[in-house]
Amino acid sequence: MMHLNGKVAVITGAGMGLGQSTALLFSSEGARVVVADIDRGAGEATVGMIMERGGQAIFVEADVSRAADAEGMIQAAVAAFGRVDILVNNAGVQVERNVPDTTEAQWDFVLGVNLKGPFLCSKYAIEQMRRQGGGNIICISSISGLIGQANQASYNASKHGLIGLVRCMACDHARENIRVNALCPGSMNTTMAAKIPKEHLAPYYKANLLERFAEPIEVAHAALFLASDESSYMTGSVMVVDAGYTTR
Repeated sequence: MMHLNGKVAVITGAGMGLGQSTALLFSSEGARVVVADIDRGAGEATVGMIMERGGQAIFVEADVSRAADAEGMIQAAVAAFGRVDILVNNAGVQVERNVPDTTEAQWDFVLGVNLKGPFLCSKYAIEQMRRQGGGNIICISSISGLIGQANQASYNASKHGLIGLVRCMACDHARENIRVNALCPGSMNTTMAAKIPKEHLAPYYKANLLERFAEPIEVAHAALFLASDESSYMTGSVMVVDAGYTTR
């Protein structure tokens, strides 16, 4: 059984990492996928991978922190596939700084992509979902949205804020048959993690119970559950996939 057969999924930041894994998995489960990314080369590569496997996908170049791009992304999805059933707000950026060391530009950049982006993409997706009678929004937060961490001021603030946004949208739109949930992964083997010095990462390997980072596909399967009808009684929820990191 394909869990997303006939659904249309818009996935931001789908050019690499968790976004790419989610796009490929959703396609294999029957979804038609809109691959949105600011990196055209990476996004088109994901589309190529989906099509090589017999799936349907289009690429939309989008900076999620810009209203025109967010709106255009949803319009492109409707033009290509007629509807938007699932939005995965996955695009994210990270700056390792404490408050005194964070510049205003860095703060605006991180909050713009990680929090304003989901706000804008959800805004236009909800308008479409209302017209079609419902939909499903998944916001990729982080364990950094649940705890405090050193040198992560802007990132943690954005991810804490995203969980708050999820809960508010769930309250506002449940009666419109729109479910909204947050997914909080722990550390993953992604391009973002690869940019962080290894000495900074070492404590995180030891901090979770499995003493390793997740592969993106492991978290993508959690996103698939939230996107499918198997999670039909969940909205406003915060699903944690962190190998026990937050138990300590």
